[in-house]
Amino acid sequence: MAFIQSVFWSRLDRLAIGKANLRSSLRAHRPGVRNQSPTAVNRDVASPDRRLLNCLFAGAILAGAALMAGAALMAGPAMMAGAALKSRPVGSIAPRTQGPAQSHSAFPVDIVAGPAPQPVMADGRARLLYELRVTNFSVGPIELLGLDVLGANGTAPLASYRGEPLEKLLFTVGPADGANKPRIIGGGRTAVIFIDLSLSSGDNTPAELGHRLTLSIQRKNGAILENTVNGPVVPVVRQPIPVLRPPVSGQAWIAFNALSNEDHRRALMSVDGRARIAQRFAIDWMCLGPDGRLFHGDPKSNASFYCYGVNVLAVADGRISDLKDGLPENAGLNEQSARQVTLDNIAGNYLVLDLGHGRFALYAHLQPGSFQVKPGAAVKSGQILARLGNSGNSDAPHLHFHLIDGNSPLGAEGTPYELETFTQIGVLGGPDAVDNGQVWRPNPQDKPVIHRPEFPVDNAVLVFP
Repeated sequence: MAFIQSVFWSRLDRLAIGKANLRSSLRAHRPGVRNQSPTAVNRDVASPDRRLLNCLFAGAILAGAALMAGAALMAGPAMMAGAALKSRPVGSIAPRTQGPAQSHSAFPVDIVAGPAPQPVMADGRARLLYELRVTNFSVGPIELLGLDVLGANGTAPLASYRGEPLEKLLFTVGPADGANKPRIIGGGRTAVIFIDLSLSSGDNTPAELGHRLTLSIQRKNGAILENTVNGPVVPVVRQPIPVLRPPVSGQAWIAFNALSNEDHRRALMSVDGRARIAQRFAIDWMCLGPDGRLFHGDPKSNASFYCYGVNVLAVADGRISDLKDGLPENAGLNEQSARQVTLDNIAGNYLVLDLGHGRFALYAHLQPGSFQVKPGAAVKSGQILARLGNSGNSDAPHLHFHLIDGNSPLGAEGTPYELETFTQIGVLGGPDAVDNGQVWRPNPQDKPVIHRPEFPVDNAVLVFP
């Protein structure tokens, strides 16, 4: 490949040189342009007979006038009235002249961007979530040393990642190369960079995002070649974000695996021959009981969980575009090994609500036989759809909810949304704080905060109207 690239660029160079020589040749034969030093010019050649020159110039002027007159006659009265004599207005853009050739990089990587990000508000800040995929097109490993995210002007980076912060963004498709070095991309392998750009309050959202990657590769002679490659320019979606009512109501709901949590954020799945992240903005909803626990009694029983059997609600007006019912439920808190998961049953009993404008809402892991709607039915915002359950790939009763751009639970791209209002009464330190039946209480020093409209942060404890 390096040989092909070098031949390609050398041919371009020869073509550019050839064009330059042609231009030089034309300049040399153009009247009035001297291509030699004045002291080296033969006066007899440089000063031909003036009568001959006058004849030539007169002939050229007459020929040009004839051509202009003929063109004006062919163009009609409008052109003869002065259109042909119209000059470029003052302040208009002049024809662009040929500048220096653009520089190119032959570094053996392919860098592509996933779906364009759309700003979503979370905890008072605009967040932009998107991905870059870097494929190594060489046989040897490549190391990703740095990533700069640039604004529209391409000057000061909006964010820079090096070392451990960069490693936390990376996911390698296939076995990772290099001991404890996730920044190493093996030959023929792909690394996905999961970017979560958080803008400071008051900052303007850029219209587009540029990317500058610093990479290195080892040559056959052992030398390390380091190069900076300009990645894709990603447009930022400017359309208004959908604002939804919550899919549940009541007290102390926990947004498990919410914004930027790896379980959902990095759930890259290949469906119908294409890898997508349907769960990019997914949330697993569970609620605490009056005692501050997720469950009481035997955790192996679904009925022990306070959220089990709760009504799930339409987040907006829409139409039921897909529905699956009749799958059995898992028994309370259960292990992955106890479930036989396939693409057909991974969402369990579910329904998809078509919200219009290419947006679809998925409600997954529902109770069998609890559906209050049928396929094709029109529903209103806040209407009861079904009951929360524990079917499919579910380790305990909960509602999995996400928005997608197609009528498929996992064969579409996850898209952002905001909830119209909620009150945040605290944030868990992690799911382990309540998974084993521990009691959670809000910190008395943390006052409840009303958010409207926003997307919940990971492990936030919320109260809905």
